[in-house]
Amino acid sequence: MRPLEGIKIIDFSSAHAAVYSTMILADFGADVLKIERYGTGDAARYYTPYQKDGSAYHAYLNRGKKSLSINMKTPEGKEIIKKLVAEADVVVENFRYGSLDKMGLGYSVLKEVKPDLIYAALSSFGQTGPLKRQNGLDLTLQAMGGIMDLTGRKDGPPIKIGTPIGDQFSGVYLALAIMLALVHRQKTGEGQKIDVAMMDAIFSMLEMGVIQPAITGQPTVRRGNGSPVICPYDVFPAADGYVSIGVSTNAQWVKFCQVMELDDLAQNPLYATNASRAEHFDEGLRAAIEAKTKTMSRFEIEQKLRSVNLPVGAVCTVYEASESEQIKARDMVVEVEDKAAGKVRMFGIPAKLSATPGAITSSAPLLGEHTTACLKELGYTEAEIDKLIADKVVEQS
Repeated sequence: MRPLEGIKIIDFSSAHAAVYSTMILADFGADVLKIERYGTGDAARYYTPYQKDGSAYHAYLNRGKKSLSINMKTPEGKEIIKKLVAEADVVVENFRYGSLDKMGLGYSVLKEVKPDLIYAALSSFGQTGPLKRQNGLDLTLQAMGGIMDLTGRKDGPPIKIGTPIGDQFSGVYLALAIMLALVHRQKTGEGQKIDVAMMDAIFSMLEMGVIQPAITGQPTVRRGNGSPVICPYDVFPAADGYVSIGVSTNAQWVKFCQVMELDDLAQNPLYATNASRAEHFDEGLRAAIEAKTKTMSRFEIEQKLRSVNLPVGAVCTVYEASESEQIKARDMVVEVEDKAAGKVRMFGIPAKLSATPGAITSSAPLLGEHTTACLKELGYTEAEIDKLIADKVVEQS
């Protein structure tokens, strides 16, 4: 049995961030019903890459969910929503600020329908603050949240992180917040509203980027792949690519020099401590290490440094990472037969629970695939459902 079985989630979200959150919850057993825009559905249905008749992107983010396509602007559509919410535990949405309130389906209305409802909202800037009405994409929020200023070489332009980290990380925060709210409700019977902002999620990743300047009075600077605390901690060229090497203590530095046959560096007093190595890294130490690593392959360096338990990793392409023995052993690449896109390779489940593991139980739904079944569960007759379809209130795939 998965831990969230029996939890019903009404999911208004589309695109990525909040959709990723409900995917996590679906993997662990939650019954997630997507309420999709009549006629078009989730925006992710149109994201590349495309395969056969569907989006592989959508297939991944919406596995294990159900779909009801509904015109939420109609009185009949609003009534269906309220009936669904009355039987649900959680509502998730990522509309612009106040959008559901304007439709008469905001938190103040829905908590009257379901007093212990957990209402989870994810947006670019959150439900408070001067920018709450503004929209933003991952690129926008990486720029404004400060993380782009920390990414890249110190003499180069700011660079965004290669994956949409704002979408992913805010989605994880939202899933965590929903779980915390469910625990609170179990203890007290009380529902609540959750407010997660993508910009907050990105800002929270700055780590010492906020704490250190407040203490030292010095602004943070981009360091490329380096660290202000330990050295060497960087990516070095190998004969066939690049390799990451991290040496965090002086004892590890001695081991590193021994196994890499760099005894002259170990004996040099300029490199005796992390602080002194960092001070002289760009003025000699980097070049000395690179002169050695360039003569060896990535995996040869890995083997040598792992033999003395030092942190090391070849810089892999996405394909190399997906084909690695470690990723395969962790079931982090799986194949799912999607109804629209066919067989799709996608990420597995990162969190491994020994007693109640997650599982991918079905592919992503077709638009409106579960409309009729959901309405029947609410007590609608076949004649009533046929009329709702004819009146373009709902649609069935």
